[in-house]
Amino acid sequence: MNARLWMHCGLPAAALTACLAANPALAQETKKCPMGIPVTYEMPYPCGDGSTGGVDMDAGAAYAWKALIALNWPAQSDTRDAPDKTKNFGDPGARVWETMRSKVELYPGNGSPTQAPHGVTLKDGKPTNGPRFGYDQAPVYVYSPEGVKTADGQVRACKGQEPVQTPAWTVLDETTQIGNNQTFAGVLPATPTKTNSQPQLIRYGVKMNQDVYSNIVQNQYWYSGSQSALSVASANYVKALASGQTQNPPSPYVDFAAPFAPANQGAPSSAENKTSSVEVKMSWRPLTEKEAASGRFFQAPVRYFEVEDNAPCWREDRWGLVGMHLISFTAAAPWGIWSTFEQADNILTADGKPTEDANGNIINPGSGPTPTSPELTSNPNVLTPIVTKNGEYCATPGARLFFRENPKYHTMPSDGAICVNSRWHAIPKEIAAINDSAHSAIRENLAKTGKTNSPWLYYKLINVQATPVDFDSKDNARFSSTASYYLANSTIETDYSLGMFTGDLKRGVPANKIHHFPDALVDYYNTRLLPFQAANLGFLEKPIRMGGCAGCHAFAATIGQDFSFALGDNVKAPESPTPFKKTSAFRNYKP
Repeated sequence: MNARLWMHCGLPAAALTACLAANPALAQETKKCPMGIPVTYEMPYPCGDGSTGGVDMDAGAAYAWKALIALNWPAQSDTRDAPDKTKNFGDPGARVWETMRSKVELYPGNGSPTQAPHGVTLKDGKPTNGPRFGYDQAPVYVYSPEGVKTADGQVRACKGQEPVQTPAWTVLDETTQIGNNQTFAGVLPATPTKTNSQPQLIRYGVKMNQDVYSNIVQNQYWYSGSQSALSVASANYVKALASGQTQNPPSPYVDFAAPFAPANQGAPSSAENKTSSVEVKMSWRPLTEKEAASGRFFQAPVRYFEVEDNAPCWREDRWGLVGMHLISFTAAAPWGIWSTFEQADNILTADGKPTEDANGNIINPGSGPTPTSPELTSNPNVLTPIVTKNGEYCATPGARLFFRENPKYHTMPSDGAICVNSRWHAIPKEIAAINDSAHSAIRENLAKTGKTNSPWLYYKLINVQATPVDFDSKDNARFSSTASYYLANSTIETDYSLGMFTGDLKRGVPANKIHHFPDALVDYYNTRLLPFQAANLGFLEKPIRMGGCAGCHAFAATIGQDFSFALGDNVKAPESPTPFKKTSAFRNYKP
């Protein structure tokens, strides 16, 4: 940490706001990062704050928009995850992020020591065709033969589905929010169609860029098991954590992130810039005719799954993107940067009015006085928390989003629909201002090429987590706010548990306490830093309880998987459109 800042301000970070107010010279150190949003295909690097080496919220928000623009550049036709530098931002074609590999293309359902992701050449069980390892091959979606009831693990087409030359870039094989709930868009008709048994259902896909892919393949992390390289590496990390955070993990250990380059030592080299692991999680749904014609939605072909003859089958259609997480680990920052975007019109009133504008400012009150109808509450500071409702279930959602909880946990109200009236935490005015700046930059770029509109003018950054903080420091004004601490997307983390996440999920509900022998309750901290990590974030050496997306993914780090739940989670089958029914033909769901 910067010596002057340490001497004047010290810890905890919650006191930082008052300290900076009393020391204007120090406050100036936080304002050196350029806030402009260039419209370019170059992936950005995050700007450090110049004192701690962390990334301030405003710099993190600017980074998120720069990354979104770069990833939405038209892609090359023969190289996946690569921009076509001869094209402009608004030109037609698949976007860079669309051509990234889907999760099932990294973790196929038949993954094993002898069965790698498609495109990988193995010799004696080791990949030999690096550095890209066949990344650029056309999409192939291979699940477990037993899971999808086919000989090769590729799902059959549904009856009446027209053949396709190659699968859609985007495969939506998740229908739940990590098993907790399903979310629906009331603006769509509820009646099943010939091609979609759940037309209101929002479905999900996960993608990872070439740097992630090559890291996974090179280290043979595409499968798990007691003798796998992933299990050995994860165990090494877990043993180091168990030693009281006093030792670095023995090699090998899972390292998803790029090599650390302190952000306050200037911009990284171009080579370091390109060494950036990126994960994308998306939410999609069908559009009404009015929505499809509005120009306000990014639309693309997607592959989704139905059930026929007690087995999954696939269909393809043109749907609209309604939410997107961007998670990046880059050499220019000491921590992953978590950001989430949404389409402007996600949260509607019952009669169909948007509650926010395209920047995130509230323009219409929601259809109820609390974020959900019925109101939901929970106490995370007990050993076995539950979510309780105050009021009746939402019988008439109208155009609102609504969700149904998983009944298997018996810890959440799951006997009816719960409607969304507003966000759990409103978008701060500072984030809305950055959205406005990004939209202005896009308009200026469009004007240069004779275009007047882009669907990306109707997507907004909800918030960003660029530097981790403890719960007690969630409002330190430099690295966090309550809204960023509980970072959540209304279409990806819709329910109470995910929208108000802190600590850990216990039977689907946030929990801050764990049992300590013989009968005491102690605080649970989900982010623990080993010495090599603490050197990057020296001012955060103590264990912390992070919230929102980063806090949830922090659990994966405690089991040695560096903030990625995807590692080793081979996709055995797509999730069912009706996963909470006991007769579901698909995979079981994990908490």
